[in-house]
Parts: sequence; C-alpha cells; structure tokens
Amino acid sequence: MPVPVDWDRTRRRVITELIPDSRTPSDTELMDRLRASDPTALDILFDRYSRLVLGIALRVLHDYGEAEDAVQEVFFHVFQKAALFDPLKGSTKGWIVHVAFHRALDKRAHLGRRGFYLGTGIDCLDDTLLGETDLDREIGATLNRAQLEKAFEELPEMQRRTLELFYFEGLELREISEKLIEPLANVRHHYYRGLAKLRKSAFVKKLREK
Repeated sequence: MPVPVDWDRTRRRVITELIPDSRTPSDTELMDRLRASDPTALDILFDRYSRLVLGIALRVLHDYGEAEDAVQEVFFHVFQKAALFDPLKGSTKGWIVHVAFHRALDKRAHLGRRGFYLGTGIDCLDDTLLGETDLDREIGATLNRAQLEKAFEELPEMQRRTLELFYFEGLELREISEKLIEPLANVRHHYYRGLAKLRKSAFVKKLREK
C-alpha cells in the first residue's frame, strides 16, 4: 500500500498550503488525524521531522542515498503503524526518533550483509552509534525506550542526560553541547563513559542474555 504523499527529494512541500487557518496543529493532533487516515497529517509530520530523521539515518548509514531511502521507510512505517503510538509512553517526536534509529540499524545490517561497506572503514569513525559505541547493536537491537530509560537510571546525571538527548531527541553531540552549555569534549566524554558503564551494568547484561 503506497503512502498517499508525493515527497520530492529536491524540495519540500509548502505546508501552509495544507492548512487553511494560521494555527499550527500539535503533534498529538497530527497523530490523531493520522490514525484517521488523514494524508495531510503525514505531510506535516514529514515536513516537521524529516530533517531530524535524515540526520539520524546519515549518522548510522554514512550514505546520503541510503539515508534518503531510510527516511521514506520511516515515514511509511509511521503511516502504517500510527495506531501503535501511545502518547502515555512518550512524545510523537520521541517515537519517530526511536523508529528512525531502529529502521536505520536494520537497514545498515542488511547493507552490511550485502558487502555495501567493504573497504570503507566506517567502523573506525568515532562520532557514530555504530561499531564499539552502538548500544543497540551490542544487545541485538532489542532495546525499546522503556528499557533504555531503565538502563539510564544507573548513570550519573550528565551521562544520563547526554544519552537521553542523543537517543530520545536525536541530537548530535555538538547540538547536545550547545543545549547543555557544555564543551564538546565534555559531552563526548559523558557519551562514551555512559555507554561504557551501560555495557557493564547488570541490567544490560541481563538483557543481552535473553
């Protein structure tokens, strides 16, 4: 079933044409409309969050074309599975970020099996979720938001806040630095130390054994 939205990669829709009044609908309203199969709601969500999703996909996939494809897949999933979204468990943005990470990780695993990354050396890149710093990959890409939040409770405040902004809000480390008014070097330190502690935590080890 195709998504009833024609997304042009070279330009973004002028969303004001889709909204007859000047009021901007909230994410909650848009999800309600999406569950009622309103295609304009998906247009607006795409306009609102596609750049965020593209940034996440690029961080994971390191290929612009594949990242663009991942964006389409994420919003197709959002359209198909809108009924699964539970506002009591988190925000619309957080749910879309969660979907984006997992769809991108699945896509990267598929590309890796096809030899897409052979000879590229991307596993040596530091500022990425992949390789030695990929928590989802380390425990088999099975963590959901509730499990991550539980695991983060064991961390010192700055490490916890850094990982929450990275995983739940999709911010780059540089953006986290600006948001927390912390030097980038400190943010990177909190990020890597936090992941290192999570790997050693009893909670995460128990998840990995399942």
